[in-house]
Amino acid sequence: MIRIMKLRLAIFVLLVLVAAAGCSGPQTGEVAARRALDEAAAAMGGWEALRNVGTQRVVSEGSDWDPIQAMYPGDSRHVSDFSITRTADYEKEAARMEYSGDLYYPRERSLSYTEVIEGDAGMREETGSGGEVTQSRMHGSVYVTRLRNLRRMPVRVLLTASEAQGLDRVPDKEEEGSGGGHSVQVLRYQDAGQTVELRIDAATHLPASAAYLEDDVTFSDTRNAFVWTDWRDVSGVMLPFSQEKTLNGQLIRKETIQEIQNNPSVDSAAFAIPEPVRQAPEPGERIISQWPLRRVSMGVTYMYYAGPQDATLEEVVPGVWLAKGAGHQSLVVEMADHVMTFEAPLFEERSLEVIAAIKEKFPDKPIRYTMMTHYHQDHSGGVRTYAAEGATIIAHANIVPFVEGVLKAPKTINPDSLAGAGASSGSPPQYAVEGVDSMKEYTDGSRVVQIYPLPNPHVRDMLALYMPRERITLTADLVTGSFDPSNIEDRARAYYAFVKQEGLNVDRIVRVHGPPLSFREFAAVMEKAQ
Repeated sequence: MIRIMKLRLAIFVLLVLVAAAGCSGPQTGEVAARRALDEAAAAMGGWEALRNVGTQRVVSEGSDWDPIQAMYPGDSRHVSDFSITRTADYEKEAARMEYSGDLYYPRERSLSYTEVIEGDAGMREETGSGGEVTQSRMHGSVYVTRLRNLRRMPVRVLLTASEAQGLDRVPDKEEEGSGGGHSVQVLRYQDAGQTVELRIDAATHLPASAAYLEDDVTFSDTRNAFVWTDWRDVSGVMLPFSQEKTLNGQLIRKETIQEIQNNPSVDSAAFAIPEPVRQAPEPGERIISQWPLRRVSMGVTYMYYAGPQDATLEEVVPGVWLAKGAGHQSLVVEMADHVMTFEAPLFEERSLEVIAAIKEKFPDKPIRYTMMTHYHQDHSGGVRTYAAEGATIIAHANIVPFVEGVLKAPKTINPDSLAGAGASSGSPPQYAVEGVDSMKEYTDGSRVVQIYPLPNPHVRDMLALYMPRERITLTADLVTGSFDPSNIEDRARAYYAFVKQEGLNVDRIVRVHGPPLSFREFAAVMEKAQ
């Protein structure tokens, strides 16, 4: 009898354990993911409350930083402070963003503009210094990236995940925060072709972050994340009042929410796009990427991104050509049996056009070397393309690890020629990087090219080119097309001091930004300013 009772007790305990396991369910997979979403929705106020937020107005203040416009790789530069009013009609996928900010880099100035998205079009509106209003079709990449960000607004992110393809829950992770370690539930899904990782705080069940894997011009496959904290009740819906944006874990935006209104009355005119703007050609392809948005945050041009490129070779002196283009230029030097190029700006599309022009001009001479002046985002995006051509990349010795990281980074979302070269060979892409930390000379026995480190306040590790026989130099960002003789900047002073200290005999300054400049005229201005 005792043996039978023990057996019955064992069976009962086993049944209880099985039932408990069945109730808790698996911790991974789609079913577990939907259970986590249900818990998160309940923590935020419930699915019905989330779906009932049809319109929303969010007022915020914040700051932007850029990790690839700083003094050196790994650092970050404060580029702007801003205030933003966002108005959204989620049911119509319409949005309006009114931006007002103070820019600190690359030039100190104020910037105000409005962006509108409605249906399949976007518009940018700016008011000039004289009060004139200009309206233009939004860049295609900006349009789809803003639309993506609309879908991951805190009040919409759970709904986006619940309707997404490939919803899955993977094992939980432990994260470190200001309050110590905490566990997060990790959900993955696809949104507009992008892989998304949604992390939910295991204790509060509130969304902690949403990270999208996207393409970046310099960093290739890049993790772009929104991180949410300071959750408060807003008309029955829990919403965050602090938001950070990170790029591969590095902070690029910190935003404090001042006010949130759920279901405010919104005039449809707020989203109206005039028909001439709607019918205008959309500049740039629809590539989801934060790259153009980081350019927007600095108030600099981005319209040539993901669009048609043009590279025209213009002779500077015999044997030396300037590859002209939109905003950024490269120098091409013909040697006896090869070609050297100086500066690989922007992105692959720009570099491919320059390379095509070089091959047409010098069909029998390979591009053996490509020098990058510095690592900033608009000056380093083409190095992978030249590496794929077999060119050795010349860089300041201090940034060689950065350049090697750029060259070996996985680029699967938007594969380029270097990724293609690796795929076709079945091995990692091959490349060579050469560091320069003191004057280095390259010659074919006749033509001489000297490369110098150039100390300056713009970036710690910069290179400049000097050709003694041709009496020309190449510089980037220190003396640009916007050089103002009435307001001499420290970066121009640094360049002038470099030329004098090295004793260079210069006739002409070739600029990455702007047409060549007479050194005699430049020196006269600088001496007067002294």
